[in-house]
Amino acid sequence: MSARFPALTRALDRVRHRGVRAILLQVLALLCLVLLFTGATALWGLHTVQLNVATTRTTITPLVDATHQVEATLLRAQTAARGYAVSGDRTFAREYAEATADLTAARDVLGEVAAGRLPQLRSLNESVDTWLGLTREPGRDTPRRSLDLPTTTSAMDRALGTLEDVRADASRLREQRRADLNRSMTLAAAAVVTAAMLSIAVAFLALGRADRALGAPLLALQCTVARQRAGDHDAVAETSHGALEVVGLAASFNAFTREARDVVEQRERTLEQLTELNRQKSVFVSTTNHELRTPLTSISGYVEMLQDGDFGSVGPEQARVLEVVRRNTERLRLLIEDLLLINKLDQDQENRSARHRVMDLAECVSGVVTNLVPQAAAGEVTVHVDTDASWPVFGDRDRLERAVTNVVGNAIKFTPPHGAVSLTLKGTPDGTGVRLTCTDTGMGIPEKEVGSLFTSFTRASNATAQQVPGTGLGLVIMRTIVEQHGGSVALESVEGEGTTVTLDLPLATQQDEPVQRVVDADAPCYSPE
Repeated sequence: MSARFPALTRALDRVRHRGVRAILLQVLALLCLVLLFTGATALWGLHTVQLNVATTRTTITPLVDATHQVEATLLRAQTAARGYAVSGDRTFAREYAEATADLTAARDVLGEVAAGRLPQLRSLNESVDTWLGLTREPGRDTPRRSLDLPTTTSAMDRALGTLEDVRADASRLREQRRADLNRSMTLAAAAVVTAAMLSIAVAFLALGRADRALGAPLLALQCTVARQRAGDHDAVAETSHGALEVVGLAASFNAFTREARDVVEQRERTLEQLTELNRQKSVFVSTTNHELRTPLTSISGYVEMLQDGDFGSVGPEQARVLEVVRRNTERLRLLIEDLLLINKLDQDQENRSARHRVMDLAECVSGVVTNLVPQAAAGEVTVHVDTDASWPVFGDRDRLERAVTNVVGNAIKFTPPHGAVSLTLKGTPDGTGVRLTCTDTGMGIPEKEVGSLFTSFTRASNATAQQVPGTGLGLVIMRTIVEQHGGSVALESVEGEGTTVTLDLPLATQQDEPVQRVVDADAPCYSPE
């Protein structure tokens, strides 16, 4: 179905997988809703508490104060009425008038504040009116000149008793309001705590969803990458869940690993093919060794016999032609030997230590210089060797002699008459090896061509222009031999001034075999003069 309806498949994937932006927005929206819910609950609780406090402040407290005010003004009026009845003093009459006016105002305030919540308020007003009727002059605000004290006292007691009942009702209202306030505070606190707990739960759910959509898939992808790096090329990233971008990243990673696996398999097949080709090349070179060298040896022998006159006298023109044949035969022989040596070096790479022994590099250099004395004499080149000690190295003597021969031979070959080649042996800066430095005053190498000289069949352009013989394999063979002995090669050259080749080889360790021979401290030196 996915192959037939790719658009539908992509739509379903988008429904099943959400993007990182959408997930974060969803989490943010849930957190905002949680904050709003918690804030609304807290505001509701605060409003409930404030409402109970305001009711208590505006109703219950004024109600209690009003009952006290009624009682105080009632007692003032009683005192004034009795004083006027006993003494007839008009001051008591005025006090009575003021007290009864205040009593009327206090009763009005109490009625407004009570607002029907005090069932004894009507009885209080009736008992107070009864007492006022017994103590006030009819139609006037002044007290009576004579009072029936027992009757008025009994009426006052009834009024005060009723007032006490009203005060008790007000106290009950106050206690009820206080209980309502405590209950509302407890309810508000519980609501806020519940809202906070629900908010925390929702926040954890939202964060858990975000973790399932982002954290867990990314961690799984990281583990898959680690498995791939550890060599488990069959490890694939999960693409069935997670954010859209994470799923896309995992799918891209899987595609990349598939391509990388294909590249690795192709590389392995290519390496196998190259290995097989190299094996076939080695077999070919080894097989054709005698096929090439046998006729070449025969040609060289017959040319030498012709030049020596074994088959009769040779004229000048025939001698010139025979010299050309001899020179090119020799060149071909050297080329074949270099190719065979390179092939053998490749074959012996894994078993290169089979013929290694501890040897003195100074003695090796001395022997090479001795062998090259005829070549130096023919070119009128001075060769000087500077070494004052033995330098034991662990290696194949024949191979190292070939490497040193290539270096010194090239230096002599490219140095013009009356030039000089100097060889020095000394320790490396780190003290773990020996450094052979060969410096000549030859034609040098163009700067842009120095880096390519260690490529097979590559020669300097100025050497080719001057028709200096060579195969372009000497430096390649030399570097291969040195690197197989754990060493390194460096070359510096200035065109027209000369070349310096440096060979670094590790010194033999105590675990290696003891050196067999030590060269004399006086190193050889050849000068054609």
